[in-house]
Amino acid sequence: MHASPVCCVSGGDIFDSIQRGNIEECIQFIQNDRSILKHKGWGGFTPLHYAALHGNRSMVDLFLSNGADPNLTCDSGQTSFHFACRQGNIYIIHEMMQYGADLRVIDLQGKTSLHHAVTGGNIAAVHYLWETQMFRFSDTDMYKVTPLHLAASTGNTEVVRYLLRDQRCAVDAVDQQGATALHVAAERGGVEVCWTLLQKAGCRMLHQKNHSGLTPLDLCKQGKTFRHQQLTKLLRQYINEPLHHKPRESHVLFYWTLFFPLLSGAAILLIAAMLGVYGGLMCGLLFPWLARSIFTQYHRMTTYQRLPNPVYLGTLIAGLFHSLLCFYEKVMPSVWPASPLVQISMVHFSVVLCLLCKVLIQDPGTLKREDANPRFSCIADLVENNQSPHRFCPYCELFLPDNTKHCKLCDVCIKDYDHHCLFLNSLMKKTTTEFILLLSDLTDPD
Repeated sequence: MHASPVCCVSGGDIFDSIQRGNIEECIQFIQNDRSILKHKGWGGFTPLHYAALHGNRSMVDLFLSNGADPNLTCDSGQTSFHFACRQGNIYIIHEMMQYGADLRVIDLQGKTSLHHAVTGGNIAAVHYLWETQMFRFSDTDMYKVTPLHLAASTGNTEVVRYLLRDQRCAVDAVDQQGATALHVAAERGGVEVCWTLLQKAGCRMLHQKNHSGLTPLDLCKQGKTFRHQQLTKLLRQYINEPLHHKPRESHVLFYWTLFFPLLSGAAILLIAAMLGVYGGLMCGLLFPWLARSIFTQYHRMTTYQRLPNPVYLGTLIAGLFHSLLCFYEKVMPSVWPASPLVQISMVHFSVVLCLLCKVLIQDPGTLKREDANPRFSCIADLVENNQSPHRFCPYCELFLPDNTKHCKLCDVCIKDYDHHCLFLNSLMKKTTTEFILLLSDLTDPD
């Protein structure tokens, strides 16, 4: 039995106050009896455990400054530092290290702080622990579970990609049951994680069996959810491929999606032309269907492939193509060359089209490693300077200058980032946005 903390005037204990985020009541508890910081509640959690679990930085600072021990363990052998790592707040992690948190402590399952940080899914916290040089990504718990197994079990694709980068984790490492990370992800229906692992290791992993003689496909077929069914189709597609084959994003699907609005629009117009007087009715029925097919699509073509969806760019191309076709086939022959307005419009449109192509093909300002923020060399520098953890890009592993942001669709960091334009399928920096506004002014008839 754990000692019961003294109650406050409101009738609750210190754990209730932490749950409510009431720091004034916590201060009152500590003033009445400082030893309350060593009391344990449900599961053997101390007040510092609870504060770290909730990510409450001010409470953690209060408890540590009043003598709370960050190395006290709960019933499962986890310290409050383990909780902080799983919660992912690098400021709390840093502060606990300043107050003597022992990074070498493992819980009753043999998991280190790095394992808990990977389970929490915050790449900045994982990277911070790695920078301490106290951990190895090959470390396993008592069941031989690696950080990659844990990331696969949580379905966190970004952490999986981080662990596979620079061969930090062995993609074919097996746990006590002989399961690889692909087995773990397949059993949980993790389509995106399985795709990432196959891209890294190749199709040979599909033939690897655990100690029960089951392949990842066998485990996936046991699942009953839609994601298991989707993943089963994907794994069956690649299981007969050569062992060294590594799946890649489908560029055939990319270009089909790009030209789908153009071809579909052309087909609808041809059918309408053949129907004569009923053509308008056909357009009224089919074009809303086409618009619904286009504008209900996501920003990526599939849930697991990382190529951006070009259907909106295809819609823009289709609109330009059909407008030009109508102009040159129907309008221009009736007025050329009598009207000088047509000639001016052609020159005007050509200039605008050239400028638009320039926007599409120019480098939007990709941040290179030598252009990273020189003020910071590690995450500890960010914490000590009280900077936002978002200054560190977990995908490019760069420290970002001002007004720089990572674009997940393009997978690069961009200086003066504004947004990713789906209709141009390209990044827009702030200066480019001003340029687009200039183009709109040029094309405005008023």
